[in-house]
Amino acid sequence: MHPPTGYALPDGQCLKLCKSLYELRQSSALFFENLEHWMLNYGFKLIGPDCIMFRLDCGQEKLIISLYVNDSVCASNSDDLYRTFLADISKQYTLSDSERLSFSSWGRH
Repeated sequence: MHPPTGYALPDGQCLKLCKSLYELRQSSALFFENLEHWMLNYGFKLIGPDCIMFRLDCGQEKLIISLYVNDSVCASNSDDLYRTFLADISKQYTLSDSERLSFSSWGRH
């Protein structure tokens, strides 16, 4: 990397990258670290050893999210909790809600 155009970097000094850039090797790890911090502050608990599943308990209402790279699946027994969560996380991150999944004992339908 080079300093921004017009910026003179004194000898023996370097620049510190404060934000990760798209497609840098560490970008996905830094994004997940940021997202994990947000989820834990929101009240989620990590589930399991892989650190990709989060659970939020609000009394009888539950929300479980599984994350993989840039995809996620969310399951909840409360539409209100789900909508509130989506509204809150959308303030911090850009989301796309591609489809609603439904399952039966025979699989997806």
